[in-house]
Amino acid sequence: MKNIVVIGGGLAGLGAAWKLKQIKEPRLLKCTVLEKENRVGGLCRTENQSGFLFDYTGHLLHFRTEQFRNLVFSVLEKNIDKRNRSAWIYSNQVYTKYPFQANLFGLPQNIVIECIYEYSKKYFNDYKGEINTFDDWIRAYFGDGIARHFMIPYNKKIYRRDPSQMTPDCTGRFVPSSNLKLLLAGALSENCGELGYNSLFHYPIKGGIESMVKGISSQIDGVSVGESVETILPSEKKVITSKKRKIPYDYLLSSQPITLLVNSIGEKIPSLVTRSASELKHVSVLNINLGVKGTISNKHWVYIPQEDMLFHRIGFPHNFSDTMAPKEHSSIYLEISYDPKVGIDIEEAKRRSINDLEKMKVIESADQVVCENVIDIPFGYVIFDKQRNTALSTINKYLRDNKIYSIGRFGAWEYQSMEDSFMMGVTVAEKVYKRHIRFSESTKRITHKE
Repeated sequence: MKNIVVIGGGLAGLGAAWKLKQIKEPRLLKCTVLEKENRVGGLCRTENQSGFLFDYTGHLLHFRTEQFRNLVFSVLEKNIDKRNRSAWIYSNQVYTKYPFQANLFGLPQNIVIECIYEYSKKYFNDYKGEINTFDDWIRAYFGDGIARHFMIPYNKKIYRRDPSQMTPDCTGRFVPSSNLKLLLAGALSENCGELGYNSLFHYPIKGGIESMVKGISSQIDGVSVGESVETILPSEKKVITSKKRKIPYDYLLSSQPITLLVNSIGEKIPSLVTRSASELKHVSVLNINLGVKGTISNKHWVYIPQEDMLFHRIGFPHNFSDTMAPKEHSSIYLEISYDPKVGIDIEEAKRRSINDLEKMKVIESADQVVCENVIDIPFGYVIFDKQRNTALSTINKYLRDNKIYSIGRFGAWEYQSMEDSFMMGVTVAEKVYKRHIRFSESTKRITHKE
């Protein structure tokens, strides 16, 4: 019998536990999931306040794998709907369609000309410079105009630092590409097609995004909520929990932030590992949710690169599903990125945010706000800087040597969608089973026969 302990009941941890349950070999393994909160889901949860349902910021489903899609549809059954996105950008006091690099229509003429001109210079001339930073990547692929008017200011707001301090690793599939034809078409008319991985999305009809989590967790055994891991003892292969339980493990799968994982190891570990963990950087996110009187906006979400506005993105949950707000009411979520070392004044952030919503004409006045729900998210976005890859390599080698695997968005220290996190848990659990547990059991059987 092999004991597998999973730290964290977010999507990565649930993915690992779900996969191990699918193996259906209880004689070979036992899986225990430890979740510090009073219910599973991690950041994939939904709060109900005064009839408004608020997710932990926007959580929309964009399927890439049949396995995850089939699972979600099986647990939600008819409680899921598909919608074409209505995503926008607010800059220069006007709304334009997302993505910026294909939708310039509506912007001031001088900005449109600059963006097309600078993009054309890159388009007709091969970029010969080195791409070492995120700033280099933006300018090489989109030109100085798009960089100046959207890409640079928007990413500064999210990551709380200049893109020149980051690496191009943070791009991936999440930044839509463009071409000159799309750019020109999107400068002459408002609609030139939908680009990007999130051009359509699925979302539960009732219960918010947590209804998906409830369905998945109902298929999993061995989950203990309200119990965190306080100390990990790799030499003894045990974890000590907040309930003072000592739980043995053969393999440990952790979906908590990898920095917290390293700090929870209660034994002497190589100084290079602790130093590497201290080099990993991230930003926090303050999620302000508002319930408002009346029907506002038909948009799904809006990106705000303007420096004079506090939040970098807002969304409208009542447009994801009619059940997210009471009748004749609407809802808004706001995302405000901040440096965890500096912190944020929550009351001032609420005051400024409501004032900025009035400037954007999202609401007419603060009197419309009838409900407030604030969620402080300590780990919001990973910083992709020069130290990241080397630091992760050092930490993960130490962890693997001790049969510890760090999974999920902050376990892997990368940007992941909900599906990415869940499927990483599935993949790592499957690898642990195939490479270690099944192999060791077959070896024992062969030895016994001899």
